[in-house]
Amino acid sequence: MSGQLRALVIEDSEYEHNLLRKTLHRGGLDLSTLRIDSLDSLKNALQSEEWDLILSTTDIKDCPPEASLDYLQEHNLDIPFILVSDHIGEEKVVTLLKAGANDFVNFKNLTRLVPAIERELKEAAVRREAEETKQALHRSENRYRQLVDDSPTPILLLQDEKIVFLNKAAKQTLAVSELGQLIDKSVSELLHDGPPELMESQLKLLRNHNSRPYQAAFRRADGIIILVEVFVSPAEHEGAPATQLVFTDVTQRKDSDTKLQQAVQIIEHTMEGVLTTDNQGMIDSVNPAFSEITGYSETEIISQHPRILISDKHSPEFFDELWNEVIQTGSWRGEIWNQRKNGEIYPAWMTISCVQDEQGSIVHYVAVFSDITSIKQTQSQLEHLAHHDSLTNLPNRLLFEDRLEHAIAQAKRQKRQLAVLFLDLDRFKNINDSLGHAMGDELLKEVATRLQNILRDDDTAARLGGDEFTVLVENVEDPSQAAVVASKIQEKFKAPFRIAGRELHVTTSIGISIYPEDGKDVADLTKNADAAMYQAKEQGRNSYRYYTSELTRTAFERLLLETELRSALHQNQLLLYYQPQISLHNGEMTGAEAVLRWHHPRLGIIPPARFIPLAEESGLIHEIGNWVLKEACEQTRYLHRQGLFHGRMAINLSVRQIMQTDLILRFEQIIGESGCPPDMLQLEVTEGICMGQMKHSVPVLDVFKKLGVSIAIDDFGTGYSSLSYLKQLPIDKLKIDRSFIRDMPHDSDAVAITQAIVSLGKNLGLRITAEGIETMAQQSLLQKMGCQEGQGYLYSPPVPAETFEEMLLEGRRTFHHHFSNYGR
Repeated sequence: MSGQLRALVIEDSEYEHNLLRKTLHRGGLDLSTLRIDSLDSLKNALQSEEWDLILSTTDIKDCPPEASLDYLQEHNLDIPFILVSDHIGEEKVVTLLKAGANDFVNFKNLTRLVPAIERELKEAAVRREAEETKQALHRSENRYRQLVDDSPTPILLLQDEKIVFLNKAAKQTLAVSELGQLIDKSVSELLHDGPPELMESQLKLLRNHNSRPYQAAFRRADGIIILVEVFVSPAEHEGAPATQLVFTDVTQRKDSDTKLQQAVQIIEHTMEGVLTTDNQGMIDSVNPAFSEITGYSETEIISQHPRILISDKHSPEFFDELWNEVIQTGSWRGEIWNQRKNGEIYPAWMTISCVQDEQGSIVHYVAVFSDITSIKQTQSQLEHLAHHDSLTNLPNRLLFEDRLEHAIAQAKRQKRQLAVLFLDLDRFKNINDSLGHAMGDELLKEVATRLQNILRDDDTAARLGGDEFTVLVENVEDPSQAAVVASKIQEKFKAPFRIAGRELHVTTSIGISIYPEDGKDVADLTKNADAAMYQAKEQGRNSYRYYTSELTRTAFERLLLETELRSALHQNQLLLYYQPQISLHNGEMTGAEAVLRWHHPRLGIIPPARFIPLAEESGLIHEIGNWVLKEACEQTRYLHRQGLFHGRMAINLSVRQIMQTDLILRFEQIIGESGCPPDMLQLEVTEGICMGQMKHSVPVLDVFKKLGVSIAIDDFGTGYSSLSYLKQLPIDKLKIDRSFIRDMPHDSDAVAITQAIVSLGKNLGLRITAEGIETMAQQSLLQKMGCQEGQGYLYSPPVPAETFEEMLLEGRRTFHHHFSNYGR
């Protein structure tokens, strides 16, 4: 052994201590010794220094070997302990050896002492080396465990397919929140449920320590399924074989890969063109839509600069601003005009973005664009539809007012005048009612065409709705220029309109307002031209009138009239007047027509022509019509019971009343309540109502006819009836419109038309009544034609009920003086 050994000798005799030391020296041991004779001195020696050997006798009272061995074990001191004694029994030796003593040497025979010491020293050295190795291994294991536990990569250990260890990363990845939550759980609880064969294949990979990574699905402690990539390898845990699973959560990566694949597919199949460039602006990739839009194939465009796609519709400043925005904000979005390979220029909606690396340097530019040619066309069409009338393609009210506003601003700057003409077709409603809306629409389109052909390029014709048109005449030097335009329009309208094989004669009434005299804004000019148009209609139609301030008052009165009409019925302001119908054979009264009048407290008697249109527009016509029916029936019954009236009472029905769903029910109720015999009533409808509403009006008139009511067509000759239509109608009488009678006998056309109507009536077995007879000459001519009845101011104007009753009391002689020479 090398080096001097240090030994403690527990002996109370110095003599025996020296004897032992000499024996050891003779045996060749280089040994320094310290004699101690108490347990305290032993403890002090062991605490203060390190010792290689302890020799102990067995009869030291203050330091018995049992106490010494206990102290050594308590303090984990592995020091060879040899008993040297000559008076200890064998049993005591065995006990001490079991207590930890390494050997026993008889003091009387010390020849075994040196060999025993050398042996024990060697064994102690081996034990120390083994302990050091164990400690080093333990420290190494601790370091490894710490490294594993602190590793950012999730790691878990399996033994017998049970989880025995998880590092921090594994706990975090698997959402383990409680200590030991997955420990001793079967690895099958970790694997996501799947088909049995899949589960078994995954367990087989674990058992075989597959060296290649594979993918699996783990169920976290919170139930969420994650995708992982697993590396399996053999390992050791607490001295026993184990399986190490090093895994990585690849759920996000898989999602990213999936999204990336989706993005690639989207880019490949999107309708939008996509191109990318490097940081120098050279194209490095395009998608199929790019080629479809631009006409350039991928091979043609790669490594080219995008400038070959640019049209010359943009200035250099446009592109300077574009790229400044890309550099400053990272992107630009807007509309741009590009050029295809064939040279065609097209509009595109484009987004340009820059792609940066982790350091913020631009590495790519991406442009995404779509061809918006169709959108532009649609926008243009929508813009056109929003500002033009769908039927005539003329500017609508919106566009007209916009142009008028612009023209007013220009006229104001240039100190010039302009004119607004407001047109309304005369009796257009008759055409719509008699020939139908389809024919009316065709007429409106022809009217629009004629207007456009008359006007200058700078002027604007517009349709406001219905049969109302407006014309804007700019740069008017003198207001009389507007009259010239109006005259041209009316002259152009003299030629018949040919619609669906028919010739229609249509006239128009025109109102004119002048800027700035008649208004300084759009609303006033349009309103005042409208007022002037109404004056033209009231003064005979087919004419034009300039606006005057008086017309504003008239328009206001019309609005006021509409408001007051609502209360007129309830305030008993409506009255029925009666106009006799006379036999042109003998002058006897054959019937009468009930004519509605409005006794206005301020304006006096108002004829129906002024307020019936208002009633129809406001919907009051149903209530007023029902009142007229009731009042006429009650008066007829009264006069009949007095023995004064035995003819038929004629009552007018409007188109709104004919369309009234409960008209027949209300009529039956009224005649039932009034007691008026139905065969004493005659309902008059206009020609337009019958022709325009054949499907609805014929069944309604048939019901009235079955009730015993006589049916007459009023204002006949102003519509567009045909013989085939007339034959379908359940009518008894035709009433010739007063416009034809008024022009007789001087107007040959009026005479011819009247004669034709009389002949038609005779051939159809219908009675004929001429309206508006005012002169004896008219009466005489009608008598010669064979017209049976007449009605007009020649015999009597419409009179109140009291006057009509007095007229009946006077007897038939009232009208005989008009027939004194007839038949002689």
